[in-house]
Amino acid sequence: MSRDETLMKLFAEDNKPFALEDIKVAEIAGENFAGAIAGSLLAEFGAKVIRVDFNDDPKKISPYGVEVNGCGIPLLVESRNKEFVKFNEKVKEQIMSCDIVIDGMKPGYLDSIGIGYRQISEKNPGVIYVAVSPYGHFTQKAREFANVPDSDLTAQAYNGYPSLIGNPYLTGKYSYPLRAGIWAAWAMAGVNAAIGAMLALIERKKSGKGQFVDVATHDALAVVHAFPTIVGFLFDKSRTRYGTLDYILYPFGYYKAKDGYIALATPTDPDFRALLKIIKRWDLEPDWRYSLDRISDDPVKIKTLDEELNKELQKYTVKELVAKARKKSRSKLIGRFLGAPVIVKLNRLQEVLKDQHWKIRNTFISFSPNGKEILVPNTAIKMSETPPRIVKILGKEVKKS
Repeated sequence: MSRDETLMKLFAEDNKPFALEDIKVAEIAGENFAGAIAGSLLAEFGAKVIRVDFNDDPKKISPYGVEVNGCGIPLLVESRNKEFVKFNEKVKEQIMSCDIVIDGMKPGYLDSIGIGYRQISEKNPGVIYVAVSPYGHFTQKAREFANVPDSDLTAQAYNGYPSLIGNPYLTGKYSYPLRAGIWAAWAMAGVNAAIGAMLALIERKKSGKGQFVDVATHDALAVVHAFPTIVGFLFDKSRTRYGTLDYILYPFGYYKAKDGYIALATPTDPDFRALLKIIKRWDLEPDWRYSLDRISDDPVKIKTLDEELNKELQKYTVKELVAKARKKSRSKLIGRFLGAPVIVKLNRLQEVLKDQHWKIRNTFISFSPNGKEILVPNTAIKMSETPPRIVKILGKEVKKS
């Protein structure tokens, strides 16, 4: 049996147990998808998650108004392994006995209807109450903005993140803030909320006590936004818009080739010199020899080198550049000293879906409502003994693609 076959068998889902199969979770997140993401992660690990809604508004959120069985695309994706229920007195009692309650509503709302941390923990001291909101549940700002809905858009804005991305060479009216095209803030808040809940479960096993876990979406994005902040202190000035450049070092980004795009990185000076040899521009070496010459804190200065590299890289196809970089990296004994740039093809989503690699890893699962096949991202974590997995979407069984 090959190494790959052995590992595939090791990670096979089969009928293995879930890590959280005895854990009951109530997700009350409304239109706060950070809370919904946290619930989905716990559900993938086998927790019995009921999603409690007060109305159908979260289901109506969808690009172009597209619905599947009456549900918009975002909530369809976040329906993984969950049971959907409407709030009523019977469900209220169910919430009070849960191991974990995810509160994605505005701070204080669940308390006002008798199912906040104060009321639940009084009856159920072991409850782990995970709140996700824009500014958290305390401070003057949290109170001042309590009625502002949690959203990825406002979280990115508050962090200053949009002021850093975009084209760093554009100036004046063309230099405007951009938002990251994915739910960067909501995803991070959801992951942090799920991690907080699971660590609190470990602590409860030792102490028998539950606890309040407070996650502010703005904090969650700030955690992954650390480098620009620190670099600003190092240079004793605010970070300018670095956009298509890296936080620190150049070149480290996406570049146009003759027939497509590549991702290119040269983490060390030998890697950069190897790149210059590949594109036959050794004349650039004296001015840009060391990493300190290529720090991207000054986009105007870097622009000179950026223009030269873009011009040269477009003379080669993606396949040629990838092959040249791999050839450089094959020299095992002295290759690290000679250097080799990291170059990979930048794929389109359609190409990703056709790649056999992702099919073997079950990166996507197939869901067929009304006879139409839809692919949904699978869990990213592979575990040998208690593998997380998706068994239901919108309450219906799914099959692995």
